[in-house]
Amino acid sequence: MSDDAKLIERLVADEPALLSSLDFGPWVSQGTGTGPSLLIGDQSEISLMRNARSSHLDHRIAHLANPGDIVLVRQRDPEFEAYLAEYRGFSDVTFLSSGNADADPVSKQAYNAPALLEKLIKVAQNAGGLTINSYLTTGNTWRLAQAIGEAAKCVIHVSGPSPRVAKRVNDKLWFTRLARQVIGKDAVPPTMSAYGPDAAAALVARFGKSAEQVIVKVPDSAGSAGNIRFEAAYLNDKSPAQIGSVLQDQLHATGWADSYPILVGVWDTDVTCTPSVQLWIPQVGEGPPVSHGVFEQQVFGDAAAFVGAVRSTLPDTVQHNLVAQSVKIATVLQHLGYYGRCSFDAVICNRNGNPNTIHWIECNGRWSGVSIPMAILHSIAPVQDALGVMVTQYPLPGVTVTASQAVKALNGGLYHHATSANGVILLSPPPSTNGSVANMLSFGNSQYAAARSGRAAIQRLREFSTLT
Repeated sequence: MSDDAKLIERLVADEPALLSSLDFGPWVSQGTGTGPSLLIGDQSEISLMRNARSSHLDHRIAHLANPGDIVLVRQRDPEFEAYLAEYRGFSDVTFLSSGNADADPVSKQAYNAPALLEKLIKVAQNAGGLTINSYLTTGNTWRLAQAIGEAAKCVIHVSGPSPRVAKRVNDKLWFTRLARQVIGKDAVPPTMSAYGPDAAAALVARFGKSAEQVIVKVPDSAGSAGNIRFEAAYLNDKSPAQIGSVLQDQLHATGWADSYPILVGVWDTDVTCTPSVQLWIPQVGEGPPVSHGVFEQQVFGDAAAFVGAVRSTLPDTVQHNLVAQSVKIATVLQHLGYYGRCSFDAVICNRNGNPNTIHWIECNGRWSGVSIPMAILHSIAPVQDALGVMVTQYPLPGVTVTASQAVKALNGGLYHHATSANGVILLSPPPSTNGSVANMLSFGNSQYAAARSGRAAIQRLREFSTLT
């Protein structure tokens, strides 16, 4: 038995629910089935995503729709739906909302809203099946499938991982341990778990003595949410009590609710690149995990917030190593019950004389701001090797536009399904408050063309806002 097989056996023995949590009765199955898809882009079940309920980023998943599919959003945006129909050709896609303003996840709202649930049941009955494809697959996703399947008396498929494995892979501490076990102890930066405030302060002080920067993370948050970074110079004259007080204040400011353990570790310096590997993980027996490309993430600020991505220009040997290691980790996840889209984030840094050291940082066990645009491109141009690509999720303070205004501002540069070979695609409608976020995909016949198109679109939005 291989080392990975022994690891899989041990992980399942230690936590049988990784596999048993797939059992939601005879009318629910993991995978992709016949009939239309129900697409749910809700992000509110990700820890610390306090703005998810007012965000329009859940509309991004609409771009994955095929004719006859249903898109379930928290709040509909008719202007953006009109854009999708005209420019993307999505005239045969149904948009639904629960019409409920409460804070519950959208999938939970759906199985608790009789009128909405009845619509979904009828769709499944008429088609003989339904596949739920959710941005983040949780127990609520599976329970919605169960409610539809039991009423419709047909199998509802869930295109995502088991609830337990989804929870584990999106936990930065769990993923760090897994990467160490699969790749080796140097696969991640020095990282430890803190199970209380005193332990967290002590670990911050300890790492501050040997590293230039220390990071504290809420492990089940996404991206930079819940990241607190300390400079070693700041920590030098601080007592553990002082460090603990500052740390608690900053964590609480993120919305953290005193849940432990939290992650404390070294924040790598001498970082030259922040790549992500995009993956498709099929079910066991359907082949090994497949890499859909390496992308270089563009990050901003102390917390390293994601603001965009481009195709990687790293040397082929480095990209090969990134893909090989990520597929190795993904193969273990596959045997633990993971199915669907997934991506792993890393940093490339100069450590111990190796300028191409790979440190794995986290797993995005869900769709993401990169994998959705990549799926869009695949539907438009299945052969993408020659395409230049830029994904933008960039804040534009003071710029407030509606979806129809954004279309007007970008007229001439937008991709149109009937007339264009490239251009800019609006991934989501701008938020109605707190300024706009330029959430776009630009693509062209070269990376230069894609980047030029993306930058021009941002500038047009800025100029349009000043004129209105």
